[in-house]
Amino acid sequence: MDDEEIYSRIIHCTDDFQVRLTINRFRGVEYLHVRKYFLDFSEEWMPSKDGVAMPLDLNNSKELFIGLVEILSLAESKDVIVSNFKELLQDIYQ
Repeated sequence: MDDEEIYSRIIHCTDDFQVRLTINRFRGVEYLHVRKYFLDFSEEWMPSKDGVAMPLDLNNSKELFIGLVEILSLAESKDVIVSNFKELLQDIYQ
């Protein structure tokens, strides 16, 4: 089926827009999208041109996964640093 949505997850939402991670099939190829959606006049969420699409293959999935793991690792490291050195950081940045 052409343009069949296989997966969809809202990863960010405000009153004005959503950012969704989706996978769809187009002309027999599966694509991964990170796309901004907007609310149309009939109160339905519609995809915008703002976003990125790439073929869903092992290499793209692996690189995306590595990037997300690195981001999560940095966030965890930041939390550990802030919780253990909070007073020192406050002294330095005052």
